[in-house]
Amino acid sequence: LRAASGLAYALLRPIYSMEAPLQAGSYDGAAVRARIQREVSSSPVVVYSYTLSPFCSQAKELLDALGAKYTAIELAPEWLPGLMPADGAAVRAELGAMTGQTSMP
Repeated sequence: LRAASGLAYALLRPIYSMEAPLQAGSYDGAAVRARIQREVSSSPVVVYSYTLSPFCSQAKELLDALGAKYTAIELAPEWLPGLMPADGAAVRAELGAMTGQTSMP
């Protein structure tokens, strides 16, 4: 099952990478990047999250259980079009440009 999941993600990753900037549309990349840099420098650990994502919830639960100090930044309920506000979509797209990763956490 783990191998199948890894394969599915490998196949879907290019689609997600193309989808994130399309969903974000036009935004001020320098301003969003500056926002991300401020957020990341404000806490020892920053988790960008979707409120309804079980993966994000599990990551935050683990950090809570470990007593970690972190800041959770909720981008949207989920990444699906229509559920993500423009600013969350811009952050997701810019994180993708910065890290190559558009999935959360």
